[in-house]
Amino acid sequence: MSNLIEHLYLKALVSSPRWRHIVDSDLRRAVELFWRYKMPTPLDLDHPVTLNEKIQWLKLHGPADLWSMLSDKVRMKEMLAEQGLEQYLPQTYGSWNRSADIDLETLPDSFVLKCTHDCGSAIVVKDKRQLTDKELRRLDCALRRPFGYRTVEPHYLRIPRLIMAEELIGTPEYFASHLSLTDYKFWCFDGHAEVCLVCTDRRISHRKAVKELYSVRPWRPLPEGLAHPPTPWVDLEQPANWDEMVALAERLSVGHPQVRVDLYNVDGRIYIGELTFTASSGIMCSLSDDMQRRLGGMVKLP
Repeated sequence: MSNLIEHLYLKALVSSPRWRHIVDSDLRRAVELFWRYKMPTPLDLDHPVTLNEKIQWLKLHGPADLWSMLSDKVRMKEMLAEQGLEQYLPQTYGSWNRSADIDLETLPDSFVLKCTHDCGSAIVVKDKRQLTDKELRRLDCALRRPFGYRTVEPHYLRIPRLIMAEELIGTPEYFASHLSLTDYKFWCFDGHAEVCLVCTDRRISHRKAVKELYSVRPWRPLPEGLAHPPTPWVDLEQPANWDEMVALAERLSVGHPQVRVDLYNVDGRIYIGELTFTASSGIMCSLSDDMQRRLGGMVKLP
């Protein structure tokens, strides 16, 4: 009963206006409270062991300003283009302060609209003639929401809030028969890629997807690395340009104790999706306990 009361109290606290004040004024306390709300085990920030625990430590001691720039969907592209990686970046058509400023006449027939500062606001526009006012209002609502408070990821709070239009990877015909692109999520540790989580059939909610885990060298299924491996497990073929994908993920991760590098591979062309420094806010439940400890052991904290 006491655990239930504490859980309900923390649930109410995280949803209250007071929570923002705690995140702003006492980040460590916010990290510890959010962990207690979401996770069944204690958090030891002085001796972190698992990947989740070390992400919590990095929230407090990591380079927040750099994380903000590389998590900003516009700034990240600019920085990577300066490093000669423009060939891997989806084209950006423009960015605006609100949906009313978008000039649809200047955009191609199909594209993606998303906010630059958050997660989950993307709208796949297969035909701009079918874009609705309701969808545009949803983007405006996302702009007003300071993403990062509820999940204690303050580096997102520093990102300028804009709506951007980006190249639609894959054709409208592809999306007519597929729920989503295949998403290759590499867990990397200062220039070394260890495992790749492959997500297929993703729904609008990021939690609804078929997830399979593979080792990077060699490509090999790791169902034991997932807390709940899919049934049935369908072995996916190694992409034809796998070595190039691995090399790109490792290049992008150099200098970061840990980062998840998300890539797409469409018709043999590789695209950079995003760099994620606090995957699932460091409360991932998809990886098994053994995999959490294995990947946590690879994070060398400064």
